[in-house]
Amino acid sequence: MAPVLKAVPDHWRALFATAVYSGLRKGELIGLRKVDVDLTSRLLTVARSYDRETTKGGRTEVIPIAAELVPYLQDAINASPSELVFPRPDGSMMSEGVQPELVLRRALRKAGIVTGYRHVCRRKDCGHREPASDAVLRRCPKDNRRLWVVAECRPIRFHALRHTTASLLLMSGANPAAVQRIMRHSDPRLTMGTYGHLAPDYLKREIDRLVFGQTGAPHQWRSEAVAAVGNAPFVTPLLKGQAIDASGHLGDSLECEGLPPLTAERATGVEPATFSLGS
Repeated sequence: MAPVLKAVPDHWRALFATAVYSGLRKGELIGLRKVDVDLTSRLLTVARSYDRETTKGGRTEVIPIAAELVPYLQDAINASPSELVFPRPDGSMMSEGVQPELVLRRALRKAGIVTGYRHVCRRKDCGHREPASDAVLRRCPKDNRRLWVVAECRPIRFHALRHTTASLLLMSGANPAAVQRIMRHSDPRLTMGTYGHLAPDYLKREIDRLVFGQTGAPHQWRSEAVAAVGNAPFVTPLLKGQAIDASGHLGDSLECEGLPPLTAERATGVEPATFSLGS
């Protein structure tokens, strides 16, 4: 994101940095007030959207301020002539119709984050244009004029920066529970359902918490487990005669006094044997 932030005009840069580092929505950024920002404690209170005294989630929440965001917010607060952090030059609130996504798209083009290029003839009434994957000089086939190069980027919305925040956090190994709190999702399933595919390394680390100290081939694990069951103290007092053999079957002499012969209810795996006394 550093090249994009660098390409954003100076008077927009602090707002875009706050969007990227905090995941705030457009209305929450425009309605942000100086009293909502505690740079000493590095805490940001999200309490309103535009001039409405509520957010999309309908509740006030506090999120941490990233260390790298502090100077951006400090500059914005110092430059603002009103109680708002990101006002118009005269201090008034920006309207809901403002389109920062146009600024974002220009910054993407300037940073070279594009999907391709259009080479266009600027001669009046010519209309020649051709798509290309590069910006190499081309000439119009009609009059040999030099074609004007226009970089193209995705028709991205400003709200995409919020998704960028969550995506980058998860891909850098952040705990999904923490990402949920930062993004202020009411349901953790929304966080993982939307962004979970971006955290494969985190999920691998979590599944590797299942460690049983097993070594060797899987068929050896079964034999070890069966032997452990045969020698378990809760099995031997119930049995008369031979214990479970290495294959997991009961010996012929296994009986319980006054009860029908014991038989294995089902084949055992790593779980303890389950026995049946018949009907």
